[in-house]
Amino acid sequence: MTRRELLTLIGRVAGSAAMYQAMTSLAFAADSAFTQPIDLRGAPKGASVLILGAGLAGLIAAYELRKAGYQVQVLEYQNRAGGRNWTLYGGDTYTELGGFTQRVGFDPGLYFNAGPWRIPYHHRGILHYAKTLGVAMEPFVEVNYAAYLHSTRAFGGRPQRFRVIKADYEGYLAELLAKAVHQNSLDQVVSTEDREILLESLRSWGALDQEFRYQKGRSSSRRR
Repeated sequence: MTRRELLTLIGRVAGSAAMYQAMTSLAFAADSAFTQPIDLRGAPKGASVLILGAGLAGLIAAYELRKAGYQVQVLEYQNRAGGRNWTLYGGDTYTELGGFTQRVGFDPGLYFNAGPWRIPYHHRGILHYAKTLGVAMEPFVEVNYAAYLHSTRAFGGRPQRFRVIKADYEGYLAELLAKAVHQNSLDQVVSTEDREILLESLRSWGALDQEFRYQKGRSSSRRR
């Protein structure tokens, strides 16, 4: 079994978080050690390089090699550069392998990233080249505290702000834990069923293991 097959199997069985954890363990998803581009000066006179693929890796390699004095040619099968990094705007077209052509009908200013959606903060190399080449960056908001949460089974079916739910949940939980500091006081406040619900809630909220311990592992690594 290859590493790719192993990671695919883990992803299918345990989900993307487990697969990412496995990739980290295998050093495939570790933080970038990038500090600055490799110094490629000193190219042999007349040296040329052929690069297969105009994805980000190929384009960056071509950029650095040309700066160092190499003659560079890039070959790409697609009719566009970027590889998996592909943004679609209104008016763009794409022809499928079977010959059917799709046309994007977005309004002006709208777009869809068909490949990667965001750049993590630790992808230092990509961020360096974006800054160097003047590529405009936009914030990608992963948590919107002003967004509404809705359930027909809670709050009379009325939508609630996420920040309100989060603040109340953590506030009431902190209150229960504060009461539990005094011996037996928690028993006087909640029922056996409520205690079980509280423990399961704590397990999920605090990334605790089966013994309700907060330890380094897959659950805690998702939060940190």
